[in-house]
Amino acid sequence: MSGETRERILDEALKQFAERGFDGTTISSIERRVGLAGGTGSFHRHFPSKRAVFDAAIERELTRLRTIRPEREPRADAPLERRLESDLEFLREVRSLIEILIRERATMPHLVERVGEVLVDGGLAGITSDLFPVGSHEDPAAAATIMLCATVGYFLTGEFFGTPPGGVDPARYAAALAAMLSPRGRPRRAGSGR
Repeated sequence: MSGETRERILDEALKQFAERGFDGTTISSIERRVGLAGGTGSFHRHFPSKRAVFDAAIERELTRLRTIRPEREPRADAPLERRLESDLEFLREVRSLIEILIRERATMPHLVERVGEVLVDGGLAGITSDLFPVGSHEDPAAAATIMLCATVGYFLTGEFFGTPPGGVDPARYAAALAAMLSPRGRPRRAGSGR
């Protein structure tokens, strides 16, 4: 039961930190939403402070992302469009973490660094080696960076305004970006080396 309560606290804390930010979230509000009686020490049996639950929620989310990212990746021979659609699905899954990062980036630079290691640096390395192997593109690192930045930008714009940017749905976006990133006359299959 104790492990279950801890997980419920982490789930609720992640949600509230994303919605309200670190300063706008209180231990009392987490306790109420989880069903713990305030002032009884129930929360503190699991976490010594709000900062401790914040750090634990972020680390748990980063661990989860490292696990699910490879599971979500399309097969190496899948079309590049499918990879882009998969990346958009992945961004939807990490939305809470992105919201926390946006809210807390100025006051918690360590958070920016940790999330950057997992989402950006790890993502770019995978994109470059998987989708743009040596000799397949004029500048594989630049192509991977364009792909990552365009996809994050498309996602954030849609989330912010509530509709797909320019009315372009995710499948249409993925097809257009894949065509732009593919060298002329070469297949657009991920990992094809062409």
